[in-house]
Amino acid sequence: MNLTKDQVHTYLGDRFRGQHITNSREVKLRCPFHDDREPSLSFNTERGVWHCHAGCGSGGLIDFEQKLHGGSREDAMARIAELVHADHLFESRKSRPVALYPYVDAQGRLLFEKLRYEPKRFVQRRPLGDGKYEYKLGNVAKPLYRLPEVLVANTIVVCEGEKDSDRVASLQLGDEQTRVAATTNFDGAGKWHDSDSVFFAGKRVVIFPDNDEIGQEHAEKVARSVAKYAAGVRVVKLPDLPQKGDVSDYLDSHTKEELVAEIKRAPTWKPHDEPHVMLVEGTKFAISAPDEVEWAVAGVIEKGSNGMFAGEPKHGKSLAAADLCLSVATGAPWLGFPVPRRMKCALVSREDYPGMTARRIAQLYRGGDPARMDLEGWLWVNTRAQTPTFLLEDDCAVNKLIREFQKEQVEFACFDVFRRLHLTDENDNTEMAKVLGVLSRIQHEVGSALALVHHVNRELSHSIFRRIRGASAIHGWLEWGVGITVVNEQDPPLQWIRQVQFECKSACAQPPRYFRIDNTGNNLKLKLTEAPENAVPRPVRSAASFMKGSA
Repeated sequence: MNLTKDQVHTYLGDRFRGQHITNSREVKLRCPFHDDREPSLSFNTERGVWHCHAGCGSGGLIDFEQKLHGGSREDAMARIAELVHADHLFESRKSRPVALYPYVDAQGRLLFEKLRYEPKRFVQRRPLGDGKYEYKLGNVAKPLYRLPEVLVANTIVVCEGEKDSDRVASLQLGDEQTRVAATTNFDGAGKWHDSDSVFFAGKRVVIFPDNDEIGQEHAEKVARSVAKYAAGVRVVKLPDLPQKGDVSDYLDSHTKEELVAEIKRAPTWKPHDEPHVMLVEGTKFAISAPDEVEWAVAGVIEKGSNGMFAGEPKHGKSLAAADLCLSVATGAPWLGFPVPRRMKCALVSREDYPGMTARRIAQLYRGGDPARMDLEGWLWVNTRAQTPTFLLEDDCAVNKLIREFQKEQVEFACFDVFRRLHLTDENDNTEMAKVLGVLSRIQHEVGSALALVHHVNRELSHSIFRRIRGASAIHGWLEWGVGITVVNEQDPPLQWIRQVQFECKSACAQPPRYFRIDNTGNNLKLKLTEAPENAVPRPVRSAASFMKGSA
């Protein structure tokens, strides 16, 4: 696969979001395969080759994509080609198209073509003249398929796809009085544009849905849209279709006459009242509220909510987060707060060395509350040992994580540490809203509470929750917070005592608690204690202030 320098830059811009990519021949970047604080990966944009000077490897563009996201070389090539809008480079290696669908304007002038390959895959191209094509459409208009025929017909058949439209058109269903045209919309199921429905004014319309839920929903959408203009609409649900079958499948075993009989048999489509999807009546909604808050940790973390462990580096955030996961997974109290019932937990640890994370979990489990139960099957862990990279911008990785969370019925998940989960500017509200939107999607689809481990600045005159680093979108996302600070930094680290502050939108803030890390033998324990006499006072934020975000 030979890509231009511009196409290589397009690829790098997507795979290294948040990093500055120069126009030079040799680009220096932070390597995604190890904890790279100083750029150690070089990319030659003219030759499309890379090398990690820290020892992670080297090779061509396909090797890099394969190492980054896995799969076969064919899979990697397909992803690159799609990303840089060069699908034709990949397809030409495999086969020739099995079908070509021209899209023309009302005067019959060619606007673009859709090429179909097997296995089912489409590539679009628009003519440039002299037999040359550009393999991206840009802002070119996307009319209905076979538009000139639609304009002069008095009966229009709407199918789901060009293949089915061509198959129906080949039947020549019309006669001298009935001019029949078959069409479809370019974007596929669910993407019907109301602006196309004006072409159906005064015409009879027949819609053939595919035999699946998406196909039925698409047919309803088209019917609702064209019914405002058409003389009549029929949605024809063909018998004997396999799952996901279409009108072409029907015609493989039925005659033209049988198809016409099914059309005549179908009733006229009429809109029906649909229940509200977006709205619920206020009184019913209020009555549905549970009598009491359902807690993951009583008075601190509500079940299904999102929050954060906040603190300065080396103050014990990651250790406290791992200890919390162990308590929730076993149903044992955490820092003296009851855990009403044990829940399946997940710890996504992206900063520490995997061996350190494993050792920390083992030591905390051995040194923790004797009430902690058997942990097997209740705590699931992801580190760099399982996946070298994990970014919230990577839809493929996020989808895999969601599926595995759902499979194991995870109800509490902790991500450590936030800055390792994305490549964007944490001070950019727009970018942070996108990243946090992915976390909200995980929370919604899995139904779990989410905890982030994140850093704070060193402005000691403010409470720890006002010191949370980054854009205000981060503050607005939080529904609970656990802030950890060392109150006697003047003492040796082994004598440090941590102050833990709590905030929760579902209850009044709990008073601060204090713990020290008890490292006895090969065990670890967060041992509750009193504040030392030489403690540095820390501002405590009010619950009312927390409710207002970072203001």
